[in-house]
Amino acid sequence: MDFEVRALTIDEVRPAGAVAARALRDNRMMSYSVPDDPLGRLKAGYDTFLERVPVGSVGALVGPHVIGVAAAVLPGACIGATAAAELREPPDIDPADAVGFDRTRHVISVMCQHDPDERHVHVGPVGVEPGSQGLGVGGAMLAAVGERLDRDGEVGWLETDKPENVAFYRRHRFDVAVEDRRLGFPIWFMRRAPA
Repeated sequence: MDFEVRALTIDEVRPAGAVAARALRDNRMMSYSVPDDPLGRLKAGYDTFLERVPVGSVGALVGPHVIGVAAAVLPGACIGATAAAELREPPDIDPADAVGFDRTRHVISVMCQHDPDERHVHVGPVGVEPGSQGLGVGGAMLAAVGERLDRDGEVGWLETDKPENVAFYRRHRFDVAVEDRRLGFPIWFMRRAPA
Protein backbone atom coordinates (compact mmCIF):
# COMPACT_ATOMS: atom_id res chain seq x y z
CA MET A 1 0.00 0.00 0.00
CA ASP A 2 1.33 3.43 -0.91
CA PHE A 3 1.03 6.06 1.82
CA GLU A 4 2.63 9.39 2.59
CA VAL A 5 4.07 10.33 5.98
CA ARG A 6 4.11 14.05 6.73
CA ALA A 7 3.06 16.77 9.17
CA LEU A 8 -0.71 17.04 9.63
CA THR A 9 -2.49 20.24 8.65
CA ILE A 10 -5.22 21.89 10.70
CA ASP A 11 -7.86 20.24 8.50
CA GLU A 12 -6.37 16.79 9.18
CA VAL A 13 -6.30 16.97 12.99
CA ARG A 14 -9.95 15.92 13.48
CA PRO A 15 -9.66 12.89 11.16
CA ALA A 16 -6.41 11.97 12.94
CA GLY A 17 -8.19 12.10 16.32
CA ALA A 18 -10.85 9.77 14.92
CA VAL A 19 -8.18 7.34 13.66
CA ALA A 20 -6.55 7.31 17.12
CA ALA A 21 -9.93 6.72 18.78
CA ARG A 22 -10.66 3.72 16.55
CA ALA A 23 -7.13 2.32 16.83
CA LEU A 24 -6.95 2.59 20.63
CA ARG A 25 -10.60 1.88 21.48
CA ASP A 26 -9.95 -1.51 23.08
CA ASN A 27 -6.56 -0.83 24.69
CA ARG A 28 -6.39 -1.55 28.42
CA MET A 29 -6.41 2.08 29.57
CA MET A 30 -9.46 2.86 27.43
CA SER A 31 -11.22 -0.37 28.47
CA TYR A 32 -10.49 0.38 32.12
CA SER A 33 -11.77 3.96 31.80
CA VAL A 34 -14.98 3.02 29.97
CA PRO A 35 -15.67 -0.68 30.58
CA ASP A 36 -18.37 -2.67 28.79
CA ASP A 37 -19.19 0.10 26.30
CA PRO A 38 -17.21 0.05 23.02
CA LEU A 39 -19.19 2.98 21.59
CA GLY A 40 -18.63 4.95 24.79
CA ARG A 41 -14.89 4.23 24.52
CA LEU A 42 -14.92 5.40 20.92
CA LYS A 43 -16.58 8.69 21.87
CA ALA A 44 -14.32 9.18 24.90
CA GLY A 45 -11.26 8.47 22.77
CA TYR A 46 -12.37 10.86 20.07
CA ASP A 47 -13.04 13.64 22.57
CA THR A 48 -9.69 13.04 24.28
CA PHE A 49 -7.53 12.61 21.22
CA LEU A 50 -8.82 15.72 19.47
CA GLU A 51 -7.14 17.66 22.27
CA ARG A 52 -3.94 15.63 22.07
CA VAL A 53 -3.21 15.81 18.34
CA PRO A 54 -1.64 19.19 17.65
CA VAL A 55 -1.21 20.58 14.18
CA GLY A 56 2.14 19.44 12.82
CA SER A 57 1.95 15.98 14.38
CA VAL A 58 3.13 13.19 12.10
CA GLY A 59 0.40 11.54 10.08
CA ALA A 60 0.12 8.86 7.42
CA LEU A 61 -2.19 9.50 4.49
CA VAL A 62 -3.48 7.61 1.49
CA GLY A 63 -4.45 10.38 -0.87
CA PRO A 64 -6.48 12.82 1.24
CA HIS A 65 -7.39 10.19 3.86
CA VAL A 66 -5.63 10.08 7.24
CA ILE A 67 -4.87 6.47 8.15
CA GLY A 68 -2.38 7.00 10.96
CA VAL A 69 -1.21 9.50 13.54
CA ALA A 70 1.82 9.87 15.78
CA ALA A 71 1.14 12.98 17.81
CA ALA A 72 4.00 14.87 19.38
CA VAL A 73 3.07 17.32 22.13
CA LEU A 74 5.63 20.04 22.68
CA PRO A 75 7.51 20.35 25.98
CA GLY A 76 5.33 21.77 28.75
CA ALA A 77 2.05 21.03 26.94
CA CYS A 78 1.46 17.35 27.74
CA ILE A 79 -1.13 16.05 30.19
CA GLY A 80 1.45 15.78 32.98
CA ALA A 81 2.08 19.51 32.77
CA THR A 82 -1.44 20.73 32.02
CA ALA A 83 -3.82 18.47 33.98
CA ALA A 84 -5.95 20.19 36.60
CA ALA A 85 -4.74 19.74 40.18
CA GLU A 86 -7.71 17.50 41.11
CA LEU A 87 -6.75 15.09 38.30
CA ARG A 88 -3.11 14.76 39.35
CA GLU A 89 -3.99 12.78 42.48
CA PRO A 90 -5.91 9.50 42.33
CA PRO A 91 -9.43 9.44 43.74
CA ASP A 92 -9.94 8.06 47.25
CA ILE A 93 -11.13 4.69 46.00
CA ASP A 94 -9.25 1.56 45.06
CA PRO A 95 -8.81 1.27 41.28
CA ALA A 96 -10.63 -2.08 41.29
CA ASP A 97 -13.68 -0.48 42.92
CA ALA A 98 -13.73 2.75 40.92
CA VAL A 99 -16.67 3.54 38.64
CA GLY A 100 -17.49 6.33 36.20
CA PHE A 101 -15.10 9.26 35.96
CA ASP A 102 -13.06 7.98 38.92
CA ARG A 103 -11.63 5.37 36.53
CA THR A 104 -10.48 8.09 34.14
CA ARG A 105 -9.06 10.02 37.09
CA HIS A 106 -6.99 6.96 38.05
CA VAL A 107 -5.55 6.72 34.53
CA ILE A 108 -4.74 10.44 34.37
CA SER A 109 -3.15 10.45 37.82
CA VAL A 110 -0.88 7.52 36.86
CA MET A 111 0.17 9.38 33.71
CA CYS A 112 0.82 12.57 35.68
CA GLN A 113 2.83 10.76 38.35
CA HIS A 114 5.21 9.34 35.77
CA ASP A 115 5.53 12.45 33.62
CA PRO A 116 9.25 13.23 33.79
CA ASP A 117 10.56 16.47 35.25
CA GLU A 118 13.06 16.78 32.42
CA ARG A 119 12.13 18.64 29.24
CA HIS A 120 10.50 16.19 26.82
CA VAL A 121 8.19 15.78 23.85
CA HIS A 122 5.24 13.58 24.74
CA VAL A 123 4.61 11.16 21.88
CA GLY A 124 1.05 9.95 21.55
CA PRO A 125 -1.51 9.04 20.74
CA VAL A 126 0.06 6.76 18.15
CA GLY A 127 -2.48 4.82 16.15
CA VAL A 128 -3.14 3.34 12.75
CA GLU A 129 -6.54 2.72 11.21
CA PRO A 130 -7.43 -0.86 12.26
CA GLY A 131 -7.68 -2.08 8.65
CA SER A 132 -4.22 -0.67 7.87
CA GLN A 133 -2.29 -2.06 10.84
CA GLY A 134 0.64 -4.39 10.20
CA LEU A 135 1.58 -2.72 6.91
CA GLY A 136 4.50 -0.59 8.14
CA VAL A 137 2.49 2.60 8.66
CA GLY A 138 3.25 2.90 12.38
CA GLY A 139 6.94 2.23 11.87
CA ALA A 140 7.20 4.87 9.15
CA MET A 141 5.50 7.44 11.38
CA LEU A 142 7.72 6.60 14.39
CA ALA A 143 10.81 6.91 12.21
CA ALA A 144 9.69 10.43 11.24
CA VAL A 145 9.02 11.30 14.89
CA GLY A 146 12.47 9.99 15.83
CA GLU A 147 14.11 12.10 13.12
CA ARG A 148 12.40 15.20 14.53
CA LEU A 149 13.41 14.36 18.09
CA ASP A 150 17.03 13.86 17.02
CA ARG A 151 17.10 17.01 14.87
CA ASP A 152 15.70 19.10 17.74
CA GLY A 153 17.76 17.37 20.46
CA GLU A 154 14.59 16.47 22.40
CA VAL A 155 13.83 13.57 24.72
CA GLY A 156 10.76 11.54 23.71
CA TRP A 157 8.35 10.11 26.30
CA LEU A 158 5.30 7.88 25.87
CA GLU A 159 3.15 5.30 27.58
CA THR A 160 1.69 2.05 26.29
CA ASP A 161 -0.44 -0.69 27.78
CA LYS A 162 0.21 -3.34 25.12
CA PRO A 163 3.20 -5.67 25.52
CA GLU A 164 3.65 -5.93 21.74
CA ASN A 165 3.98 -2.15 21.58
CA VAL A 166 6.93 -2.25 23.98
CA ALA A 167 8.93 -4.21 21.39
CA PHE A 168 7.69 -1.89 18.61
CA TYR A 169 8.79 1.25 20.47
CA ARG A 170 12.12 -0.34 21.42
CA ARG A 171 12.86 -0.69 17.71
CA HIS A 172 12.55 3.10 17.59
CA ARG A 173 15.00 3.61 20.49
CA PHE A 174 12.48 4.02 23.30
CA ASP A 175 13.46 2.22 26.51
CA VAL A 176 11.20 1.26 29.40
CA ALA A 177 11.74 3.73 32.24
CA VAL A 178 8.84 2.66 34.48
CA GLU A 179 6.33 -0.19 34.61
CA ASP A 180 3.22 0.63 36.64
CA ARG A 181 0.65 -2.05 37.55
CA ARG A 182 -1.57 -0.27 40.08
CA LEU A 183 -4.64 -0.32 37.79
CA GLY A 184 -4.53 -4.10 37.55
CA PHE A 185 -2.62 -4.21 34.25
CA PRO A 186 0.82 -2.98 33.17
CA ILE A 187 1.44 0.45 31.73
CA TRP A 188 4.93 0.94 30.39
CA PHE A 189 6.38 4.46 30.36
CA MET A 190 9.16 4.72 27.80
CA ARG A 191 11.92 7.27 27.18
CA ARG A 192 13.93 7.98 24.04
CA ALA A 193 17.17 9.93 24.28
CA PRO A 194 18.07 12.08 21.30
CA ALA A 195 20.90 10.86 19.09
